[in-house]
Amino acid sequence: MAAFGDTIEAIRSAYEVDHVYYYALSLGVDARPRDDYYVGELAAVEGTVRQGGRRLAAMSYTPDWISRYVEAKFIESDPVMNTAHSSFDPIDWNDLDWRGNQNQKFLNEANEFGVGNQGYTVPVRGPGGQFAIFTINKTCSVETWTQILTEHRTDFLLLAHFTHQRMLKLAGLEHMHPSRPLSNRERDAIRLIADGLSRGQAADKLGISENTFRVYIDSARHKLGALNVPHAIALAAHRGLIQPS
Repeated sequence: MAAFGDTIEAIRSAYEVDHVYYYALSLGVDARPRDDYYVGELAAVEGTVRQGGRRLAAMSYTPDWISRYVEAKFIESDPVMNTAHSSFDPIDWNDLDWRGNQNQKFLNEANEFGVGNQGYTVPVRGPGGQFAIFTINKTCSVETWTQILTEHRTDFLLLAHFTHQRMLKLAGLEHMHPSRPLSNRERDAIRLIADGLSRGQAADKLGISENTFRVYIDSARHKLGALNVPHAIALAAHRGLIQPS
């Protein structure tokens, strides 16, 4: 399990960000991991953070910030967490509503503890009620942050799902929701979308109608157990079913 901390550090280094945070709030219905697993001293406050269930987490946040987050009960008002619970889409922290004394207090203290003034959070959802949060943080200008997201937004999305799948494997839970094999057409459809083509462009490339193409995409998504197309791409790439160019 210790190798998972190396994964977090490798992501930080490769993308030159300040922090990487992964936290599985739900591992799926009836999931039983081999062990609770924490990287980044979360174990010091695990009784509060767990809230009655076994959780898996890895992060580069400081123990002081985690303790302060729990002590101040920021989870009750954290706009990032609240938005992630009701969203399937990635969240740029600049798009959130930070008005209100409690939100400002949370943001100011996060900056004081070195979390970073910029953040990008990907809600990760999977079969059986799986739900995790993957966040990238960095202290930089809005202009620099916009450039980072322009260049690496897709990478962060894929990394979120890869990280979740890796954690499930380390916890011995990758068998919980096995996928069915994809047909050649289904693999081609997913691969072309992963390569950045629109559905119309991909359909033309395969010589089929856009409606037929949509059927292949939906079929692949259901077989993979994915809740949306980006999730399907991430799962297919992680399992070696496609190799995006």
